[in-house]
Amino acid sequence: MSKMENSWTPDVYNDVPVAYAVFKVFFAEDGETVKDTQYVYVNRLYCELAGKSQQELIGSMFMSSFEEADPCWMTYCGQAIKTGRPIRDSVYAPEIQHWLDFTIMPLSRPGYVSYTFMNIDADRAYKLNMEQRDASQKAILSISKILNNEEDYETSMNHALQELSRVIHPDRLYILETDGKTVSNTFEWCAEGITPEIDTLQNLDCREYLSGWEKMLKDVPYVLIEKLEAFKAYDPAAYDILKRQGIERLIAVPFYHDGSCIGYLGADNYEVSDLINTADILETVSYFIASKITNHSLMAELERLSRYDSLTGLHNRNALIEKMDAVQQSACSVGVVYADLNGLKEINDNFGHEAGDRALQRAAAILTECYGVENTYRAGGDEFVVLVPLIKKIDFVNSFKRLREKLEQEKEIFVAVGSDWTADSRTLNEALRITDRRMYHDKVEYYNRCGKGDGCRCVHHVPLKDLASEA
Repeated sequence: MSKMENSWTPDVYNDVPVAYAVFKVFFAEDGETVKDTQYVYVNRLYCELAGKSQQELIGSMFMSSFEEADPCWMTYCGQAIKTGRPIRDSVYAPEIQHWLDFTIMPLSRPGYVSYTFMNIDADRAYKLNMEQRDASQKAILSISKILNNEEDYETSMNHALQELSRVIHPDRLYILETDGKTVSNTFEWCAEGITPEIDTLQNLDCREYLSGWEKMLKDVPYVLIEKLEAFKAYDPAAYDILKRQGIERLIAVPFYHDGSCIGYLGADNYEVSDLINTADILETVSYFIASKITNHSLMAELERLSRYDSLTGLHNRNALIEKMDAVQQSACSVGVVYADLNGLKEINDNFGHEAGDRALQRAAAILTECYGVENTYRAGGDEFVVLVPLIKKIDFVNSFKRLREKLEQEKEIFVAVGSDWTADSRTLNEALRITDRRMYHDKVEYYNRCGKGDGCRCVHHVPLKDLASEA
């Protein structure tokens, strides 16, 4: 070995592969509590980690060297000196904004300790990401099961929001649904002490309430308002609504059907936490929410179509039969009107089916003007039925007079009508037969006036007694 090699000494400042520092420890008057430490030595990697030069650090006191110096380091120094053993731990150091894996060791010289540090930000981020992913997956799976269980629609949706609240801890969770013109709050969960908003957020103008959100969505996948005051200049109208509700921060994730936004899943004043990724959870849950809403809307539409007449908008024959059954079981008063559009075949033959459709729509409109859409049914073809439960005889008689007056003023259509009232809906079948005969008599008179004699008997007619037998 050469003489030069024998005389070589390592460059501790540059060559030590971890951040390294030596401190002199200063105790309080009790002799046990460490009040501060003084830098005695630091190497290059420590300077880089701390963001300060060796000249700035050596000789300075730790607690005054950093604005956010954490007193926990004093506790570690005291424990190391007291036990005489090394201490190893991992902490977040606010003074340098890094996660550190460190070892503190008491030195042979009394009152001195050394530290070695390793930056573990990447490891911590990976671990945190894994923890967030696991927590998010568990929450999403739980909510998915709720939305696909056997509960009814409203119970299931409210249950899902309640479960989501346990994960992100907001003041308020809500679902907004929109048709592109208006927006309404359809479901809501509120923390204890938070005033519900569901009744006040109904049928709002989309341009007023959502325009700011829609602008945001051009650049990002969801609406994120971390500080409400910063949102004031961006969208004053929405700001006023949010301010009134006491919202400081907000996240709202849109959900879609066939490429169109049909609503938002939102959270007000949610908990900011490293344990979960709030945006990821809401984004994924929003897919399940959209599917639930879409399926429910489809089923509701199928149900509506099974009970409504698409041409006139009235309840159809199926709904009429159900209503008759319910009325008969309630043993209440009921008024019955049977109406038949005269000459529908002739209108279709001479002027086309569009003219016939308009005539049917006009007949339906006159009936609903007198009795309301909830009491008026299209029984089939050119036939209409009105059932008005819980009505006094005098009120029903007067309403039928108003109907006749309206029909007499009509110049485009001619409708034959008959009516009857019974104090006991259990005799509804008999009332239907009486009404049918009176309507048929009215139809015969109309054709006699027109000079068609018994021609009306050739017109297709389904007597109300058939409906009575179905009910």
